[in-house]
Order: sequence, then C-alpha cells, then structure tokens
Amino acid sequence: MAAIAMVALFIGAYFGSPYWAARQLYAAAGSGDVDRIEAAVDFPAVRESLKGQLTVALTEKFDEDQSDDPFKGIGTLLMPTIVQRAVDAFVTPDGIAAIVKRGQLEKSQDKGPKPDLSYDYEWRSLDRFGITIHAKDVPAARAPMIVLERRGLFTWKMIRLQVPKDMIKNG
Repeated sequence: MAAIAMVALFIGAYFGSPYWAARQLYAAAGSGDVDRIEAAVDFPAVRESLKGQLTVALTEKFDEDQSDDPFKGIGTLLMPTIVQRAVDAFVTPDGIAAIVKRGQLEKSQDKGPKPDLSYDYEWRSLDRFGITIHAKDVPAARAPMIVLERRGLFTWKMIRLQVPKDMIKNG
C-alpha cells in the first residue's frame, strides 16, 4: 500500500510541477522579486527565440510591403540590429514580470488597475508546458505564450516567449 502511495505521490508531483513553477513565477512577478524571476527564466534562450520570431515576422511584413519606398532596403539591412536591441531591452526581469502581471508585452502598461487575467495551460510534450496569460476580453490566440521546459524531474524554467505573428505585424 505504501508503494502505491509513493507512486501516486511521484506522479502527482511530476505532472503538478509545471503548475507549481507557474505559480512561483506569478508570485515572483507580483512581488517584484528579481532574483526569483532570474532563477525561473533562461534569459538567453528567451531572447534568442524572440529574436528569431521577430526577425521572421518583420521580414514577412517587409516582403508584403509593395511600396516603392527607397528606404525599405535600408530597413531590411538594419532590422537584425534593431530587433536585437529591442529584445535585449525588453527581455529583462521587469519585462517578464510585466507579461506575467498584465498579460501583455508593453512594460509601460504596468500602471493602473490590474486586468482580470485568464491563464490557459497546455502540455506541449512531457518536457514542455505552455502558459497563455491574457486579459479575459482578449482571445488567447492574440496573447503571448510563456513556454516552460523541464530541467530535472520537478524543476521548470521559462525558455520561450511565443508571440503570435499577427501581434508582431499589426502591433
């Protein structure tokens, strides 16, 4: 009987651990605990994934632009530098806290009443877990998703901020 209880406890902890990690991230963001946010986020991985997403979306946006703007080529050449600086400035403990607390990408929107947030959880694999945080009046498809990756049996770390392409192109 004890063996069954131990197996059940292990399974519960194994599958409950990403929810616990998400709760810890919410608590750290809410309290502004930079050290706990830094411990919960793999910043280099998040930056690289976001740079890739932004570069692809902006390249597509430039390609869709049919104007004869002579500066379009310069914009295309400067895009990697601009994307890198923007991502480096945004993907910080404060930027991650803003997403978790407000459900949106803008750090400057951290003032005013806290929106009524909805949390949508999604197992992507046994080692990947997605959390979409959005205001209840915003569809989940228009909200960024935080992706956690298992590190060991019960530890999770944020490795990706997945942003919908139309949010980049139109926002």
